[in-house]
This record gives sequence, structure tokens and C-alpha cells, in this order.
Amino acid sequence: MIKSLSYLVLICFFGVLAIALIVLLTGCVDTNRTLPTKPRFSGDHTTSSIRDLWIVCYHTRLRHYPQVPPPMQWSYCDCMIDKSREAYSSSDYEKISQDNLSSFFTATSLDCDKRMSVPNEPVELPTKQL
Repeated sequence: MIKSLSYLVLICFFGVLAIALIVLLTGCVDTNRTLPTKPRFSGDHTTSSIRDLWIVCYHTRLRHYPQVPPPMQWSYCDCMIDKSREAYSSSDYEKISQDNLSSFFTATSLDCDKRMSVPNEPVELPTKQL
């Protein structure tokens, strides 16, 4: 009886030791590691330059697409400004040719329009004939 009791104590001891080792080894693993990523924006745009770009975008859209509700215009301009800040730093605007900027903004406009299902071509509103 003493011999079987000593085996039982030994089995319990090794069981507790195994559980303790598992907890220690898995509890100390850092599973929340993140790989360093490139920042989304260059960070050198001033608040006023971002605001100026956004206002130009918004007023241009209102003039060309008055039928689109303002909240959709806001989302579109947010998209345009975010994409321009992702692609270019503030100092790049003086260095890049007008043709390259025009083609970038044209492609970006089409992409932002697709995301929001906004027509990219001005739509003529029907007029009643009297």
C-alpha cells in the first residue's frame, strides 16, 4: 500500500511539474508581435495644406456634381486627400511635373469614385419642357 501511494505521489508530482512547465513556457511567449510597417502618410503635410487641398476638392466636386449629396462629397474628398498624402510628401508637389500630378489625380479620382459608386462624369439633370 505504501509503495502504490508513493507511485501516486510521484505521478502527481510529475503531472504538476509538467503542467507548471507548460504554463511557464506558453505564458511567456509574446504572441502580439507586430512587424515594423511603413507609416501610411509622410507626415510633413501641414494641417492648413491638408485643409486647403480638401476645400479645393470639395468645391470642385460641388460645382461639377451638384446632384451628389454632401456626405458623399466629403467621403470622396477624404479619399482623394488620403491617397495623395500616401503617395506624395508635401515637398513632392513642387518637384513633380504637372502632367504626372494630373495623371495621378485622374487615376485617384476614378478609384475614389469606384469605392463610393459616385459618377465620375457630370450628369445633366433632366429639364421639363413647357
